[in-house]
Amino acid sequence: MADAKNLYLVQNAILYPTDCNMKMVDETFQSHYIRVRKIKYVSSLIYYFSLDFDKKRRRLQNRYLLIVDNGISEFDSAGEDERIEEGLLDTVENEELFKALRKLTDKQLQILEMIYVKDSPIKVIAESLQTTPQNISNLHRKALNKLHHMLRKEVN
Repeated sequence: MADAKNLYLVQNAILYPTDCNMKMVDETFQSHYIRVRKIKYVSSLIYYFSLDFDKKRRRLQNRYLLIVDNGISEFDSAGEDERIEEGLLDTVENEELFKALRKLTDKQLQILEMIYVKDSPIKVIAESLQTTPQNISNLHRKALNKLHHMLRKEVN
């Protein structure tokens, strides 16, 4: 009724109730109803897609990545290009992360060290430990989950 044209059509249909006037009001109302439904549909799409986007963004942000605090290798004082290899436990400065890493099995710690310190691919790690890449991947995932749960307990 906010539109003057629609108000005029309704007034004509009430004052002069002919089939033509009633038909014009019905057609106008149907087109208005269809437009409102389309707007509602698009509005709902925008709302639910924004919720899904936020969920995906939060899920990616909340993943705990293993971040090495110190540099992986250092140059010696003579300036030579020889690298001094350090282990994973030597490079972590965060006390809670250090304690959580100490609770991992030797194999899990070795896999994390080869992945994150030495940047070795999973196939190379599997060959050096004489196992399958799938097993290395599973041990890696279990180690990260174990670290995640231990760090979550300390936070809470």
